[in-house]
Amino acid sequence: MFKIETWVNNPILRKIADKVTDKDFNEAVKLGKKMIKYIKDPENGWVWLAAPQIWVSWKLVVVSMLKDRDDENFKTIMMINPEILEFWWGKEIEVEWCLSVPWVKWKVERYNMVKLTYLDEKKKQITLILKWLQARIIQHELDHINGKLFVDYLKNKEPFM
Repeated sequence: MFKIETWVNNPILRKIADKVTDKDFNEAVKLGKKMIKYIKDPENGWVWLAAPQIWVSWKLVVVSMLKDRDDENFKTIMMINPEILEFWWGKEIEVEWCLSVPWVKWKVERYNMVKLTYLDEKKKQITLILKWLQARIIQHELDHINGKLFVDYLKNKEPFM
């Protein structure tokens, strides 16, 4: 049986990641491009990844902007120093999974809409409003750069397989 205790206290995943500074910006962009390449590889089959998941303590995530779970025409973007500014529209419970916890799924409650800001790879400040699946994905990934895991939100610690 899979035990949450075996990974939930991983010190790298539990640390609040460092902001990407001007000094580290170009290196962060290079890493972000590698992360995008990794998740877009059909053999890996992922649509999101945060730097702490690959043992780099930077506020850097790459996310695929899926409109729904069947969307095959999505764009994958890099977000440097992302931050959620506002939450709206109440919450919904849906099944989530995580690269840090392979082969196990849980039902997690998340907000339906968020407003966030981040820097793109050219240091341009971007502000987005995301709904539904996109909002869920970004909340999950920003948790990784803020030292949280999705199991922190669980009422029932038993996995949903």
